[in-house]
Amino acid sequence: QKTITNFFTQALFSFMVYCTVRRLCQKELTELKTWSPRINTTDQKILTHEGEDEMVDMAERFQLRFSELLPERYSNLTFKFRHTATQRTEASAHYFTTGLFGRYTANHVWYPQALDKDPILRFYKLCDKWRHEVDDNPNSLNELAKFKKTNDAVEMTKRVSRRLGLDEVLPYNDVHSMYIACTFETAWTPRIPSPWCSLFTKEDLEVLEYSEDLKYFWVDGYGYEINYKQACPAIGDMIQHLTNTTLPKAVFYFTHSGTLLKVLSFLNLYNDNKKLTADNFRQNKDRKWRVSKIDVFGTNLAFILYRCGDGDKVLTMHQERPVTLPGCPQGELCPLSRILELYGNSVHSCKFNEMCAYSVPS
Repeated sequence: QKTITNFFTQALFSFMVYCTVRRLCQKELTELKTWSPRINTTDQKILTHEGEDEMVDMAERFQLRFSELLPERYSNLTFKFRHTATQRTEASAHYFTTGLFGRYTANHVWYPQALDKDPILRFYKLCDKWRHEVDDNPNSLNELAKFKKTNDAVEMTKRVSRRLGLDEVLPYNDVHSMYIACTFETAWTPRIPSPWCSLFTKEDLEVLEYSEDLKYFWVDGYGYEINYKQACPAIGDMIQHLTNTTLPKAVFYFTHSGTLLKVLSFLNLYNDNKKLTADNFRQNKDRKWRVSKIDVFGTNLAFILYRCGDGDKVLTMHQERPVTLPGCPQGELCPLSRILELYGNSVHSCKFNEMCAYSVPS
C-alpha cells in the first residue's frame, strides 16, 4: 500500500503534469503550484503533534466524566495500559496518560511488553486466512474497482479536471491522491486550509468518501464473515474484564483502525444490513457505515460497568458518545446479563486458530 507521503508526492506530480495556464482562481492555483508536503518519509506512521494534543484532551475529558473511576493518582494495580509495538500507539498511550496523571507520572507508567502481532490488540496479524483471502486478495477490492468506472465516479473526475482547467480528464487514482492530501492536511492542521480541498465540491467528496467506505467495508467490515468473526478474542477479553470483580478498575488499550472496524462489526454496530457495492452508491446516501465518522483519527470505544441495585449494567461509548448495542434497551444502560447473552456464545465458541487456518489451494 502507498504511504501518505507517496500520496502527497503523487498528488503534486499529477497537478504539475496536468495543470495548464487555464484556471478558475489565481490564488488557489498559486497555492497548489507552491505546495509542498508538510511531512517527510521519516515521519510516516508516527503520531503527529495534533494527535498528541488529541490524546491529552481526550484523557482529560474521560477523567472529567468518570472522576471516581479515573483518579489522578496512578497505580499499576488500579490502571492497566497496553499498546502494540508501533510508535503511534506507544505515543498515544504516553500522551493519554499525560492527560490523566501529568507529564512526570506519565513517564513512570508501566506497560507490558509490546507485541507487533498482539492476539488481542492486533488479532488480524495472526489470522492467515484473512490475510490471504481478504487483505492480500485483489478480489476484495472488486467493488471499489468497479465503482471507479461508474458514471458517478467518472463525472466526478471530469468536474475536478474542469475545475483545474485541464484539457484531459485526470485518472481516478490521481484525484483520490489529492483527496487524501486534503483530508490528512485538514486533520493535521485544521486551522490552515489545505489547498487540495479547494478542488472538491460536496458532491465530489461524497463520491470519494463512498470509495473509502467500500474499501473498508470489504476489507475490515461486513463484507466477509472472517473480517469480524476473528474479533472474538478481543470481545472475550472485554467480557472477562467486565465480569472480573478484582482489580484493575480501568483498562486502556491503544490499537489500530483495522482492529476497531472489525470489533465494531462484531458488535453489529453501523450495520446497514446490506452489502455496499459499486452500483448502490445513490441508494446508500444515508448509510450507517461511514468510515469518516466511525473510524476517524483518535477513534475510541469504551465499555463502562455500573454496579446497580438491580444488577450490573454497561454503558457503551463510541467516539465519546453513548451508543446502543443492537439487542440492548434503546437509550438505557445495557444489563451485563444481556451483553453476555448477545456475545457469550460467540466468545465461548471462539476457535480463532481454527477459523484463521489457511490451506494453500492445490
